[in-house]
Amino acid sequence: MKALFLSDAHLRQPEDKNYQFLLDFLNQQKDLDALFLLGDIFEFWLGYKHLVFTAYIPLLEKLRQLSESGTQLFFVEGNHDFHLGTYFTETLNCTVIPNQQLIDWDGKKILISHGDLLNPDRNYQRLRAFWRSWPIKILSQIIHPDLVWSFALWLSNKSSKNNPEKCHQNPAPYLIPFSETSHSDIIICGHFHHPLDIEHRDVRIIALGDWINQFSYAEMLDGEITLKSLND
Repeated sequence: MKALFLSDAHLRQPEDKNYQFLLDFLNQQKDLDALFLLGDIFEFWLGYKHLVFTAYIPLLEKLRQLSESGTQLFFVEGNHDFHLGTYFTETLNCTVIPNQQLIDWDGKKILISHGDLLNPDRNYQRLRAFWRSWPIKILSQIIHPDLVWSFALWLSNKSSKNNPEKCHQNPAPYLIPFSETSHSDIIICGHFHHPLDIEHRDVRIIALGDWINQFSYAEMLDGEITLKSLND
């Protein structure tokens, strides 16, 4: 069996390099049993019932083709893409995981997570809960999607400029303690933009890095998992 795991592409426009690389990469995949998207694939996504953001149509179409060809799709919601909505669950037949989940795949117990739940900052966790709350979801359905899109990109730009060091941090201090109570064989997460592949007390720990500069991902083939990069 073959599965791919990737995260943190932060896609914006189809003409962007990382967007084109992702489409090319997915087009090259043959006999892919599962694709696990571990959050922040989009720079911003909020699901609506009858529309999608036009910038993401090329990727959504590719995901639809994969789903129809028999690839199982899994999407762990990130801190930039959440409330994925019915397009993913119904049109793409995708399993949406709001937080994290322990799954059985190819003979292994794998805990898949975006990774931001491991942030010990209580203020961050409160903010995370606020943005995912039902009042915010209801408010987003009232405001015109163009305004929601513009505000989200403005907020994202402001956040990345003010806090450039919050990404690209070594996740080992968070992931090693977490692994001791995970009841898993493998932990895979994104969020930290820092690729990591270590083992602690018989638990394989993989942080995927990002699909912006590193173009890193994990491939699981017949029960064996490897952290790879297009840059290799």
